Amino acid sequence: MSDDPNLNLGVGGGQPPFLQRGPSLEEEEKAMRKGNTGVLIGGAIAALIAVLGLGFVLLSGEDGGEYSAIGQQINGMKTEHFDGFWTCALPGEQLSSLRSDQDLRYAITKRARSNPRRYAEHVRADCMVKLNEHRPALRELIPPPDLADQLASLETAIEDLRVGWTEYLGEIEGAESYEEDSYRAEMNKIAKGWYDYKNVHSGLNDAIREKIQ
Repeated sequence: MSDDPNLNLGVGGGQPPFLQRGPSLEEEEKAMRKGNTGVLIGGAIAALIAVLGLGFVLLSGEDGGEYSAIGQQINGMKTEHFDGFWTCALPGEQLSSLRSDQDLRYAITKRARSNPRRYAEHVRADCMVKLNEHRPALRELIPPPDLADQLASLETAIEDLRVGWTEYLGEIEGAESYEEDSYRAEMNKIAKGWYDYKNVHSGLNDAIREKIQ
């Protein structure tokens, strides 16, 4: 199994179950000539059962189908919205290097200090859309019942992060100089939302892997 969590959450390969041969062209022609539609009807019913059976396997808990699907969706949203926001807000930063809230605070402050108004304009105009879209996208997911609480916690974390950034930008966009201590409350909200999101997301992936291994 790959170490990449995104690759470990897919539906397995191989031949799908419940495949069943339908009537051949010769059998259909014979049935039509004889006025006997039973073969055709029977083949259609068999094909329908095959499709429904395959769908049931993929969507049920068997083989981890529904867990694979929700895992792929959650990880895709993290890449698009969460990581996408930080890549925009912290240009040039290796996100993997942010290992603590101190690292995060320093990375933000380093970019905001030189020109707080310009930095606020950049984040508000170019980056915040990623956070604004993330929670509504999460709310559209229909997770397995045992993951519902964790998904709700993920929504809370992204909302805390969004609110923290909104308040922080409101403070620095009108500032002539950057006074780090003046934004401590807003930075605390940002750091907490960032930490909670990463922690909950990691827990969700762990729970999903347990279901599909």
